[in-house]
Amino acid sequence: MVGAGEVANGLHLPAWRNVKEAHVVAVCDVNKQRAERIASHWRIARVCTDFSELLDEAKDAIVDLCTPPATHATLACKAMQSGHHVVLEKPMALTASDTEAIYNEYEKRKPQVRLCVIQNFLFEPAILSVKSIVGRRQADILSIDIRMLHTPNDVMISDIGHWSHSLPGGRFGECLIHPVYVLRNLMGARMRVRDVYAAKRGSYEWVNYDELHASFDHGGKFGSIYISFNASRWTMPMSIRVHTKDMIVDYDGTNLTCTSQGGLMQGYLPGTRVPKVRILEDVIGVSSQILKSAVGNASRIVTGGWRAGMTHEGLFKSFVGSLLRGEQMPYGPEESREANLLFLETLARLHNAEF
Repeated sequence: MVGAGEVANGLHLPAWRNVKEAHVVAVCDVNKQRAERIASHWRIARVCTDFSELLDEAKDAIVDLCTPPATHATLACKAMQSGHHVVLEKPMALTASDTEAIYNEYEKRKPQVRLCVIQNFLFEPAILSVKSIVGRRQADILSIDIRMLHTPNDVMISDIGHWSHSLPGGRFGECLIHPVYVLRNLMGARMRVRDVYAAKRGSYEWVNYDELHASFDHGGKFGSIYISFNASRWTMPMSIRVHTKDMIVDYDGTNLTCTSQGGLMQGYLPGTRVPKVRILEDVIGVSSQILKSAVGNASRIVTGGWRAGMTHEGLFKSFVGSLLRGEQMPYGPEESREANLLFLETLARLHNAEF
């Protein structure tokens, strides 16, 4: 584990604890006291402050990088050059050149070395459900709308000293990558950025933008992302609505419900009205799905199905399993590279800058 901050302590280490095939053997941080504190709490045997020393002693290990994004290219490339697999926190990098440097180093070292960029929301149960429904029906996607809502007391944006404010795009430089990689994964293709709009509606003087809307397209498919830090309530982790030619799939992250609706007009001639009984059946069908979601959510809460690092845990298990089988993960570095470049282009448009 490299980096002993809030991400490592609050997400990665709780997740690794539940991956039975893996054992955290060392924590490395430039702040020795912080590293020792985490090592003591998680019963990690070794602490060091020298990254090179860590690489020299570890053999055929997974190096989990939880350091600031600006350090990712240097540390990830050095770890892969030393023959280690790398787990890399998002965003993959903050520039296109660093993104390509990491990806090219991986290309030179594979398959002996594997790279896993954190795309943990792809292991969120709600998003897995949406993806399963769309895939099972082999749906012809028309558009996808993703919304991430945060309240003004978000712990990052409300803290004037938080490191996220130093990123390109400020708070969006930390969170925008999540809906970008989810949208790209659901669309199943490389997208292009169409328009990006931003506004400041909140009162924090240290924040330039706290509202963002971006639109994308590819091959007749359209996507949109809306992020707010002024909402009355937040989403877990986002809301997704997929429109296809045959149905609508809707996950509402504000009330944690997932529904799908088939075509209401299917089987009826143009100009004819849908019988009231058909509309009633549709309403009852959606209501039953909402009730099922509520029961499932209650069960997860009671049984501890929701816990810190849950989505990271799913990602780590998938990565470790792929290493043991000698296979690539379903969401590989190629997809991560494309998502990160799209993320960077969106941020560049936010500043009216040339990408």
